Amino acid sequence: MRPGRHGGQDIAWLDAAKQFTATLLDVRTEASSTRGVLVLRNTSGELEQPIRTDRGDSEAGRAMIERARALIGHRVRLYRLNERMASNPKLEVRIVVHLADFGLDTDPVYENSAKQNVLAAAEGDTAVARRAWSEAGLPETGAVSVSQLVDALTRLP
Repeated sequence: MRPGRHGGQDIAWLDAAKQFTATLLDVRTEASSTRGVLVLRNTSGELEQPIRTDRGDSEAGRAMIERARALIGHRVRLYRLNERMASNPKLEVRIVVHLADFGLDTDPVYENSAKQNVLAAAEGDTAVARRAWSEAGLPETGAVSVSQLVDALTRLP
């Protein structure tokens, strides 16, 4: 929860948030803003558009980044709000405001879906995606586990 909100305000705030369930695969730090950027695999097997935390140099942002990192590989219920960018009020960014832990994701990730996830996270660079897949020791064919997929994603630049 964000500082400055109390009781009923928190409930109203969460009620206004969009919610969805996904598997948290990685948390990266955005150099320009110190925000955490969550890499999420939704229930249809695709990577979600980036969702950010508050700034990492704030107490709330630092706490959310730490919470998210502790939940890598877990299925989570994510609550997010859209906030206007300070630098361009015409644009909005998706901000995570709460994560509920549903436990480790133990479902297999089928080959095509896993490879598409790595390629998407590599921003379409096939060579980089193949190198990360290979360095993680993933099989050429067949399903992989969420932890294996996480390992491949951590090997991306």
